[in-house]
Order: sequence, then C-alpha cells, then structure tokens
Amino acid sequence: MFSRATPLARVATQPARGMATAQALRERIHSVKNIQKITSAMKMVAVCKLRVAQENLQKARDFQRSVSSVKFEPKAKAANPPRQLWVGISSDRGLCGAINSSISRGVRDSILSAQADGCEETKVLLIGEKCKQGLERQFKDNFVTTLSETAKFRPSTFKQTGELTDYWTSIATDRTSVFYQRFISMISYNTECTHFWAYEAVKDDVAAEFADYEMEGDSDILENLHEFRSCVSLYHFFAENETSTLSARMSAMDSSSNNARDMIDALQLVLNRNRQAKITTELSEIISGAAAADEQQ
Repeated sequence: MFSRATPLARVATQPARGMATAQALRERIHSVKNIQKITSAMKMVAVCKLRVAQENLQKARDFQRSVSSVKFEPKAKAANPPRQLWVGISSDRGLCGAINSSISRGVRDSILSAQADGCEETKVLLIGEKCKQGLERQFKDNFVTTLSETAKFRPSTFKQTGELTDYWTSIATDRTSVFYQRFISMISYNTECTHFWAYEAVKDDVAAEFADYEMEGDSDILENLHEFRSCVSLYHFFAENETSTLSARMSAMDSSSNNARDMIDALQLVLNRNRQAKITTELSEIISGAAAADEQQ
C-alpha cells in the first residue's frame, strides 16, 4: 500500500538473464576511467614529492651519521626493562600498500613479546593516523598520546621534531623502541626498530666513559647531548618514513592505474561482443522476416 513505484529508467537498466546491459557496461567503463584518472594523478603527485623527500633524506642521513656514533647505552643491558615505551611512525593516509600495516604488526608483536617476558609497564606513542587505527583496539589503554597530520602541508621541520622529542624524553621509561620504515630503493623498504635508553638509565655509564674528557659548558651537557641525539635520530626516522611512504604510494598507484586499464579493456571487449551479438540478432530477424514475406508472395 505504501510501497514506492520503481522508476522506469531503473527498470530498463536491470540485467536480462544475469547479463549486464550495454548501458550498465558503459556506466562501469566510465567509472573505472574516472578511477584511473585519480590514481594516475596521485602517482604523479607522489613522484614529484618523492624527489624532494629523497634530497631531504640524504641530508638527514649525513647529519645523523656522526651524531649517532656517540652511544648512550648501559654497559649491562637489561633484556627486558620493567618500563618500556613504543613509538610507531606511520602515515596519515593510506593508498600506499602494506607500509603502515607492517609498522602496526611490528609494534604489536614487540609489545606482546615484552609482556610475555614480564614487562611491568608498557606505554605506546603513535605518530600517524594509520598506525593508531591498527593498534587502537588492542592497546588503547596503553596509549600515552597519538599524533596525526604532522606533515599535512610539508615534511616535519627540525623545530617541530624538537618539541616532540621534549615530550618523548619527559615520559618516565627505561627504554624506547622506535619502529619506522627505512628507504632502500624505489620499490623496496624495510621495517626497522631502534632502541633508545633513558638518560637516567645510562647517565652513570656515560659519565664514566667521558671522564677522560674535559667538558665545556654547564653540568648537564651530556643530558643535552642525549636529547639532541634523540631529536636528530627522530628527524632522520621521519625522513626515512616519508620517503618510503611516497615510494610505496607511487608503486601502488601505478599498479592501480594498470589494473584499471586492464579492466577497461576487458569491459570494452564484453561491450563490443554484446553489441555485435545484438546486431547479429537483429540482422537475422530482418532476413528471416524478408524470407517469410517472399514465401507468402
């Protein structure tokens, strides 16, 4: 009684005997072409950004190489410190393959392994929306904070990284495990984990190691060096992850564009076959009708 009448235009486009109509095939081809335009545009954007990201990555690698040579590690390393922090670096947007899910899996497996070994306190700091989505359901109670849109308009600056490092080093923890993607080539990257020890856990060993050196400046110069080293390393990790994300997005969008082209060719072939079959049927009907008319005469 209250049902709505189905529009005639919609009834006409319904498939006959399970086969797609010519109009439905044309609409499908049109939509796939629009998707191909989007993926091709995203690929070109990633290519343009990738060149700048590679230049910034090379500078970050050269700068952190000498700073990271100064080690801040205890002589007697604990296999499983009681208080640990995990930092996961991912992107805020997808469409870049499995680069974000591999970070989430790495952080998850590391936390579960530490908890199985008796870790008393586990904290998680996530940078990037995708990593948050991958770990929120399982480790939401362990989140210290989550950050997103850190590189919305441009890559993270060193000042921005320094403010983040100040917050990171203020968290009470013994060891921090940072997960990020290391860029290798245009089609290759590795998920790596780097450990950082809190200054309170290494200050006695570091002071003994630098006892033969005469330090200029304030008494907290080693602590400042520790924080500066952490900031430089984090800036380098951001550059590595940004370059890896762009290369993965370029590859993913290139594959999507190729798949869209193949799908368009397949749909166009089906459309041509259906149209040819329809023409053949109409010609057969005309010839049969003409033959019948001749017989009647």
